[in-house]
Amino acid sequence: MARTLLLGLFSVDVLLKSNLTGGVNKVNPSSERRQPLDPKKLKALLEAVVQQHPGAKIPDIRTAINKRICELRHQ
Repeated sequence: MARTLLLGLFSVDVLLKSNLTGGVNKVNPSSERRQPLDPKKLKALLEAVVQQHPGAKIPDIRTAINKRICELRHQ
């Protein structure tokens, strides 16, 4: 659910230039710093997933979001 909502809340262009929390690119630290995703949208996404799937854990959702962003970059 988080992966689908992610593409509804953020454009692909924004996702390609961002990561979950912002920061240095771990693969290439000398490259441009990635921007964090909008914290209000991210919070709403996390809350929606937890509300719909009460057993979901926030760290697992965040991992799924990061993986989806990485997949977009490598397509």
